[in-house]
Amino acid sequence: MKDVGPEQEEVLRLVWASRAGDKAAFDRLVLLHQRQAVGLALGVLGNRDDAAEVVQEAFLKAHLRLGSLSRPERFRFWLLKIVANEAVSRRRAARRRRIVTHLFLAAQAQRQSPGPQENENADELQKAIERAMRQLTDKEARSIALFGLDDLPQDEVARIMGCSAGAVRWHVHRARKKLRVLLKEHLE
Repeated sequence: MKDVGPEQEEVLRLVWASRAGDKAAFDRLVLLHQRQAVGLALGVLGNRDDAAEVVQEAFLKAHLRLGSLSRPERFRFWLLKIVANEAVSRRRAARRRRIVTHLFLAAQAQRQSPGPQENENADELQKAIERAMRQLTDKEARSIALFGLDDLPQDEVARIMGCSAGAVRWHVHRARKKLRVLLKEHLE
């Protein structure tokens, strides 16, 4: 295996140990990937409780299907794809089309301000974001969530979504364009 760093070596070792039945090894894989998984699910669903449930389901599926992972060095992509698919499935089933983007961070910052006017503005911004995100297609929403989380490169997003990097660029471009128009009054 060329270009394998210490982190990747640890993941490979943990995947093989997990396959051999080492529960502690899988627990360590969960710890290593939980932040990204939760961030992705939160980005797609917009709700911490739903995101936590989706991540738990995704890790359970990953554990049960670990033997089917043909390339253990791709564990991260494989896991994030499971998380993304679970999150989108939950979103579709509940007919939710909300997602938290970088604008959510601005709303949170305003919410932490002491004044009631700032809290009202943050709530208004959050509702505007949710309305705007409902206007995106599933692919646009997934692309913007994955691309915006942990600064995942477009080729990684493409592998997770099962499409080309060019398609990811297109979906991100369309999502940003739509969001700029839909959130124009909040961006000024």
